[in-house]
Amino acid sequence: MAVKKLDLGLKWPNDIYAYGASKLGGSICNTQVDSTVATVNLGVGFNLNNSKPTLCLNDIISKYNAKHSTTLPLLSYEKTFALIFNKLEELYDRVQCEGIEVLQNEYYRYWLHQDAEISMVGAEGESLQGTIVGIDEYGFLLVKKQPSGETVTVHPDGNSFDMMQGLIVPKFN
Repeated sequence: MAVKKLDLGLKWPNDIYAYGASKLGGSICNTQVDSTVATVNLGVGFNLNNSKPTLCLNDIISKYNAKHSTTLPLLSYEKTFALIFNKLEELYDRVQCEGIEVLQNEYYRYWLHQDAEISMVGAEGESLQGTIVGIDEYGFLLVKKQPSGETVTVHPDGNSFDMMQGLIVPKFN
């Protein structure tokens, strides 16, 4: 699969990064549950062709081709979003049949954070140290606090994760 060769990864909870440093896009999901019916609205944004001011996927493909003497094709918007939504449909079907672990395993294959050492700002404004150890059953970040070893859950709605600084801070309104 070309994605693995292109050094793409996932920043928790929903951003797509190249080389672990440049954001290419992300997703947003809204779910409403009414009795036994769940309605999911999903949006995906992706920088496919805009080279400036950052980086785009087709530039990464071109650089990969030049470096490795390959001919991976550049992607059109139609092809890219067809691939994304077909993969999401496949994952949905697999989760329905095999359970959420299928999605978690796929996510972890491209996840940028395993065993990352981070600093956090606690509820009282204190500085805390920890190690990212995974994601819980609801998709929230699990952090093992140092030196206590206590594992805490970090929610994206109340926190901001600066991956480059290894810092999780509460969002204030």
